[in-house]
Amino acid sequence: MKVPIPPAAIAVPLEPGDLMPPVNLPALAGGTVELFADHIAGNSIVLALSGRGESGRALLEGVAARHEDFIAAGAHVFGIGAREAGEALPFPYLLDRDGKTAKAVHLPPERALLIVLGANAHALYVGGDVATALAVVRAHQAARTPVAMGAHPPVLIVPGLLGPADIAFLANVYETRGKTFVTPGDGIKGQTSDYKMRIPEYGRGDRIDHYVLDRDVNALLDRRLERRLYPEIRKAFQYRITGRENYRIAAYEGSRGGELHGHRDNTAPHVAHRRFAVSINLNTEAFEGGELRYPEYGQQRYRPASGDAICFSCSILHEAMAVTAGRRLVVLAFLAGDT
Repeated sequence: MKVPIPPAAIAVPLEPGDLMPPVNLPALAGGTVELFADHIAGNSIVLALSGRGESGRALLEGVAARHEDFIAAGAHVFGIGAREAGEALPFPYLLDRDGKTAKAVHLPPERALLIVLGANAHALYVGGDVATALAVVRAHQAARTPVAMGAHPPVLIVPGLLGPADIAFLANVYETRGKTFVTPGDGIKGQTSDYKMRIPEYGRGDRIDHYVLDRDVNALLDRRLERRLYPEIRKAFQYRITGRENYRIAAYEGSRGGELHGHRDNTAPHVAHRRFAVSINLNTEAFEGGELRYPEYGQQRYRPASGDAICFSCSILHEAMAVTAGRRLVVLAFLAGDT
């Protein structure tokens, strides 16, 4: 059943994993800087927000002292502040007299801090330590080693959609809640709290889904997907997500049984509304096997790290391979739109 995505109830400060909203500001040296312009996008970006106190000057000086190291690590560096205090800085200083940058990410405009953005504008670090920010930039760059690619299915991978605290919380939800088992086919009829269901699709015997009805858990997942995934779907696939099914936390363990083939997620009438499927492993390090494959596009197998999301069209043939050791916990979401 498709349900609309509710509007965010509270404004939450920018966290690692969140997408940074667009920033267009006048530069002290003249002209306007668009942070995600083509010649800047695709690189790490370091924003030094100077705030309104003396700590802002110290932060700018600290970043300036390591500017060459940031550049060597592949980052673009910008200072942002309300006062004309960037004349001696080795990087562009952008004027934001109204503090709209801080307000856009729900942070106090008077606070001095660093924001490190990855190549796709997701926040990697939000804090005040220059050395930590530089280490984050270096690690991000090291993970972006160029490789020659072969055939590749049209899937979207978003790293860090769930953070460590989210992962631990959701794993605990699966273990401690929803002890009621519902007969397959009954769906959510009459249910008002979390429940579990064995999923015998295609003869499988290894999967149990935990259906999330808890309001707070749904709000957490809505916030993560809204701030970290939906804009990426809009950019990559030109599609606007407006609804979803109830989230599930699935466990795959033991003998698989059933048929060894792929399937599509929107072929039956009651699921024809589905447009995209999302899979987010919670414990990749704790199981073997369990990869995703898309046989129409090759035999590549995808095994996202814990917290990373893999998103793909429900029309694509896909298969969750058997778990050969341990137990796989994964958040599943089915997304829809108005068309």
